[in-house]
Amino acid sequence: AKQVIIQLRDSGWKVAMLSGDHASIVHEVANRLGIEADFAWGDQSPEQKLAAIQQAKRGGQVVAMVGDGVNDAAALAAADVGVALRGGANASLAAAPILIGNSRLEGIVTLTQTAKRTARSIRQNFAVSISYNVIAAVLAMTGIISPLIAAILMPISSLTVLTMTLATPVVDTSAADAKKSDQSARIDRSLVKESIA
Repeated sequence: AKQVIIQLRDSGWKVAMLSGDHASIVHEVANRLGIEADFAWGDQSPEQKLAAIQQAKRGGQVVAMVGDGVNDAAALAAADVGVALRGGANASLAAAPILIGNSRLEGIVTLTQTAKRTARSIRQNFAVSISYNVIAAVLAMTGIISPLIAAILMPISSLTVLTMTLATPVVDTSAADAKKSDQSARIDRSLVKESIA
């Protein structure tokens, strides 16, 4: 979890911890994870979690909430991005529009990286499409090319955008998940051997 928090911070995210557990436990865990005490709150009811999300949004922040409990459901629904983890309570799974299927926190980093890459691709495609169509329209209006040629160029701009979209790298986590599963299996086998011995 600590490595995930470091990676999120390196990507520009602020990380806070809201928990229903006792405040002393929350602060101890937060300290181990490198979360500042001012951003770690314990003894939080579902209403308090919801209020914290709403306050952050009123402050102009884009808020992502990750949770897996019943008491996270309202906050997950109120956040700009609600993320539930597999194996969580049904209420949290229903409230969050995003589900991380492998229940590993590393999926949050993959999610943020994929979202940034997708947003960058959309902006790039939009810029190419507008530029392409404006240039074609100007050339047609000035008589440099015929309106027929300009009309033919319009679908070509769509094909260009489609090609650029298909060229965007896709995140494949199956190999990493298989590797982690294999490592877990090896650890489980070693524990079995030790217990037998």
